[in-house]
Amino acid sequence: MDRLAQRIRERAHDNTMPCTAAHAVAWELDVSPQKVGEMLNQMQIPITLCQLGLFGYGPKAEGKSKLLRPMTRLDSEIEARLRARERDGRISCRTIWDIARELNVERLVVGNTADAMGLRITPCQLGCF
Repeated sequence: MDRLAQRIRERAHDNTMPCTAAHAVAWELDVSPQKVGEMLNQMQIPITLCQLGLFGYGPKAEGKSKLLRPMTRLDSEIEARLRARERDGRISCRTIWDIARELNVERLVVGNTADAMGLRITPCQLGCF
């Protein structure tokens, strides 16, 4: 059995894989997150608990799939960095991770800010969007 598929089987829980676990598998096996996402797709194992809060937290039909919530006040430093790096109203998942690391804040905070600014977050490192 392929090492990647084996590791995914070991890390999957209830036939799902949280975003953090998918990235851990990529790091452990020194493969791209995209490759892990492709294998998860082939294995029909959905990715859950997006680290940016975009999906995987509950039933979409009930409006519970996202963690993102309307923000009344945006952090000016996060907003400035997002504006400097967005292209045509889009910003990548990887860039959001970079900004979060640079500012030492949670990825969810930067993702929520990007969403509040109306930025479309794409592409996902795992290939989800």
